Amino acid sequence: MNRSFKKVFQLLMASLIVSGSINAQEVIDRTSAESWNPNKVDFPAYMTSHRENLTLPKIKDFEVISCDFHVHTMFSDGLVWPTFRVLEAWKQSLDCFAMTDHVEYRPHKDNLNADLNTSYDIAKADADKLGFMLIKGTEITRKPKTWGHFNALFINDANPIAVEDAKESLLAARKQDAFIIWNHPGWAVDSTLINPFVEDIFKEGLIKGIEVYNSSEFYPRAMAWAIDKKLAIIAATDVHGIIEQDNLEKIGTLRPMTLVLAKERSISGIREALEAGRTVAFFQGNIATREEIAIWLTEEYLSVKKVFSNEKSDFYTMSNSSSVPFKIVFNKKRYVLPALSTISFNVPKGTSKISVKFENVIIYENKVLAHDLQLF
Repeated sequence: MNRSFKKVFQLLMASLIVSGSINAQEVIDRTSAESWNPNKVDFPAYMTSHRENLTLPKIKDFEVISCDFHVHTMFSDGLVWPTFRVLEAWKQSLDCFAMTDHVEYRPHKDNLNADLNTSYDIAKADADKLGFMLIKGTEITRKPKTWGHFNALFINDANPIAVEDAKESLLAARKQDAFIIWNHPGWAVDSTLINPFVEDIFKEGLIKGIEVYNSSEFYPRAMAWAIDKKLAIIAATDVHGIIEQDNLEKIGTLRPMTLVLAKERSISGIREALEAGRTVAFFQGNIATREEIAIWLTEEYLSVKKVFSNEKSDFYTMSNSSSVPFKIVFNKKRYVLPALSTISFNVPKGTSKISVKFENVIIYENKVLAHDLQLF
């Protein structure tokens, strides 16, 4: 046994005696580089594939499924391979995404011997191995001011959708019973408005969902359209490159996603929920949804408990059982409940309810939820 190996071996044995386990990084840190094996030194692996789990309890007995209905790969104008997109989404807390590469805009097509379904086909095998749900979709892309961008989900074949006329492309998607979403209605335009083309396809019932949040943009006016026209409310990344997990952690948020309230945890369950409009846009610590669902969510995820009383006051705790943060105002005070947290407060003795304004729960254009919470 040479001296350098003997030193490392002794240090390993000491680590076992003291802690009962070996930490390879500690062994390397405690030895000098001059004593390392000259052939090879194995450092601890720095690449991990663990998943950041969300806590999203059921709401009114509905499963809460985290989804992204708008992503791209290099098979259109994205920068990554489809299997990377799957692992990225799985690690970043998603349960499902829709593969929505453009049917028209494919700058890499000369280097890829592929049709319009290939990105989905490549990703599907890896998604299945992770128990990850993958929806086949595509994006129909025309000039935003004149037409718009639209995602067609739950399609069978993207190839017949690639036709020159924008409306015919949407009709081809509908022939496949696609669920069509109007993407980023305020992107690349001066004002967030419904242009004549979109007005026409609204009248024909082609659009069933709308992105109120896309990438880093929120469109308050789109919330009004979603409520008034009974559309599914969507938040999506529209990711083309990679989503920097480190940056998300620095700003204390998650990647944008749509929370789907489904009767069952399946692709068909997601489709039924989208048709019924049971969706929540979750982005930058905010949620946007219709008022009824907002009330369901707050009542399921927030619980109040009396912990003490004296002659003048009752003292309570309020706990958040989910990964959804809340910013609330009541009794002229502002409180923040991060994910899985608890706050304390007191009210005059005998108070039976508190009137709460939820500052980060958006229910209409420039309108947030105001709702009473019962005290027990």
